[in-house]
Amino acid sequence: MINGNQYDWESVEIVMPHGIVIGVQEVSYSDERPIEARYGRGSIPRGYGRKNYEASGSLTLDKDEADRLQKALGGSFYTKSTFTVVVSYANHDQATITDVLKDCHITKRDNSAKQGEENSGQTKLDIVILSPIEWNGKAAYKAGRDGAMGR
Repeated sequence: MINGNQYDWESVEIVMPHGIVIGVQEVSYSDERPIEARYGRGSIPRGYGRKNYEASGSLTLDKDEADRLQKALGGSFYTKSTFTVVVSYANHDQATITDVLKDCHITKRDNSAKQGEENSGQTKLDIVILSPIEWNGKAAYKAGRDGAMGR
């Protein structure tokens, strides 16, 4: 698209266990499946080995939004159950893109507030994502020899 309305922060909608997230300042998520070169004699790789798939992310929420999430998770950020985060990018000029982060667990909570800030009381939550991220409906990774989930 040339000279059209691109996705911007206003185009982002995030849904978590407590509903649509309004008090969000940042969402970030990524995945990777590294490979490592395998060497034999000489200095040129003979091939490679695959490492494990990993996905993680973070959310920065206003304090009241973080409190609503904590309540929805049963009163603790470190609950035993996993939860899903849905991030959609949509505007009237383009198709909606929806990424789904399944089986999330919060691994770290970091609260901050400082003098002079107009938005004091933010909570940053680091998450580990235990299932492959679905990037706009397509799973990032399928385990197993033929692509079947091997569990």
